[in-house]
Amino acid sequence: MTDNYSKSYYSEGLLEEAIQENKRKLEAEPDNHMLRCSLANSLFRIGKIEEAIIEYRKCIEIAPSSEYWNNLGKALLNAGQYEEASKAFKEVLAKSKWPDAHFHLALSYRSFGKTEEALVQLNEALKINPKYREAINEKAQILETLNRKDEALTEYKKVIALFFSEYQERDTEDYCYETAVLLDNNDLVDELIRQLRQHIQKYPGFADGYYKLGQALEAKGLRNEAMMAFRRALEINPSYEIARKSFWKR
Repeated sequence: MTDNYSKSYYSEGLLEEAIQENKRKLEAEPDNHMLRCSLANSLFRIGKIEEAIIEYRKCIEIAPSSEYWNNLGKALLNAGQYEEASKAFKEVLAKSKWPDAHFHLALSYRSFGKTEEALVQLNEALKINPKYREAINEKAQILETLNRKDEALTEYKKVIALFFSEYQERDTEDYCYETAVLLDNNDLVDELIRQLRQHIQKYPGFADGYYKLGQALEAKGLRNEAMMAFRRALEINPSYEIARKSFWKR
């Protein structure tokens, strides 16, 4: 299983700071499920999967949203708890027909040998989002294991064709943890700005990197630079509504 937390914008040390800040704030607001989700996301990305699972379950107890069920499912999948993960994704799909949930349910099914069921879920994901590259790639792999070589080759060709166009249109949910918890501390803001700038220099096609940089610059009082970062996020992803609101607020 790929370690999703390796996609972090910032270093392990800064993630640890985010975890400690969230824990401190949760002492005063134990029922704040958004803070708790932020904590769980950071724990997940630093590799503390079992702790993240506990926090996601607490989020669900407070506010059983599709997002929290989906996050729990991904953590369970990462921990190798495939049947429990499949139950979490089914909870999502009972409320919301998310391609992401179909895709990860497929991964759960494949992990305990339900190959045909996995293929069904991948096809459902692709009905909703035909350009879902990870789902296409997974489908190709399954077709290959089923000895349907020609069909698999067709799917692999789709993956290659989508790769470069998709690079500039990454889903902002790829990095769903919240950096705002770090913005109360001036030293952490400086470090966050530094690491975000390094990240977007290496990966200039990530709209969410520019959005989070805008948040950090705004917290530092650098309003004009923040507006430029929000604008760049919108240039990359014109449908990024939260960046639009940040750009136009005065």
